Amino acid sequence: MGIKASLQKYFKGDPILWGVIAVLAAVSLLAVYSSTGSLAYKYQGGNTYYYMFKHFAFLCVGIALIWGIHQMDYRIFAKYSTLLLWVSIVLLFITLVTGVSLNQASRWLTVPGLGLSFQPSEIAKLALIMYIARTLARHQDADYGARDAFRPILIYVGVVCGLIFTEDFSTAFLIGFIAFLMMFIGRVPFRYLFTTVGAVVGFVVIVFLASPYLPFLHRAETWKTRIENFVGGDEVEADSDGNYQSRQAQMAVATGGILGKGPGNSKQRNFLPHPYSDFIFAIIVEEWGAMGALLIIMCYVVFLFRAGVIVRGSTRTFPAFLAIGLSYLLVFQGFFNMGVAVGIFPVTGQPLPLVSMGGTSILFTCVAMGAILSVSRFNMEEAQRLKEEAQQI
Repeated sequence: MGIKASLQKYFKGDPILWGVIAVLAAVSLLAVYSSTGSLAYKYQGGNTYYYMFKHFAFLCVGIALIWGIHQMDYRIFAKYSTLLLWVSIVLLFITLVTGVSLNQASRWLTVPGLGLSFQPSEIAKLALIMYIARTLARHQDADYGARDAFRPILIYVGVVCGLIFTEDFSTAFLIGFIAFLMMFIGRVPFRYLFTTVGAVVGFVVIVFLASPYLPFLHRAETWKTRIENFVGGDEVEADSDGNYQSRQAQMAVATGGILGKGPGNSKQRNFLPHPYSDFIFAIIVEEWGAMGALLIIMCYVVFLFRAGVIVRGSTRTFPAFLAIGLSYLLVFQGFFNMGVAVGIFPVTGQPLPLVSMGGTSILFTCVAMGAILSVSRFNMEEAQRLKEEAQQI
């Protein structure tokens, strides 16, 4: 059996998606090793391999997750979506009340006895998309189905985003944006969608205005500062945290040139607060230049395109909506991260999927990729079965 046949036997589904995953993982390993030098000297006594091996371990577990999940029947995601959503809501509430604070935001839960921390919002993103996909799929055939699907979806989106936004506005925005796109594609009436958008905008304005008088909205000041930094540019104080991060990232991008400074030669990694996560794209561009940036961008574009091919190849509505939602989530999150690095968007704190360092982000990104490949595998097996049946007639 040749290498190609062996790969096709064990790695089923879209082979191009597997290739994109391999490229992103390889780039991730190199970028994390390069960007964690200062962190290693500060916390690990100069052991520059510590974070690389830790990241490599998470990548290995993540790839194993992709492989295991892509072998599963995608219908399991519909079956347990509501249960998973309720579990994530409970975890989000616990995080809001007793979560571990990092960078002045309570986003983490620690597993008792193990000392491991994770972000429940990552679970909530996947669970909500699975629930929306199932709900839209169930209501597509009825005359008023899409309209009837709107209310339960809106309730759950509101609850999840409401529990997240006080500590992590960018994640709440991303979830709401993906939910809006899925409902739009799912033929929910425009008047419902745009009325909801108007109500949400009004609510956010009220939150900003009321934040000085409501202690639990302490993060609102950070949001306002980041938006002011983004809009005001040079007119905003140069030493503000958000403006400092953005300036350092843009300096890294600007000095990268066409081919970059070479792997391991970044200067701005010593000044950026989180060069291995939120601003890893800036480090990639600084070291690998415009060609490195183009490689990353093309990976996400190809990923989205191949997900579209999977959607078009689906003969059932749930897997189509599932692939749409999960691919949009990963790709738009990636674009938000890259946009922050080059100054297109205000600082959001969103990691670059499968590239940034961070166990929670990597593992749940891999779960999403595995689910998409599960749909792809089913489509290919069903097409092969239909072809064989046609030949027997």
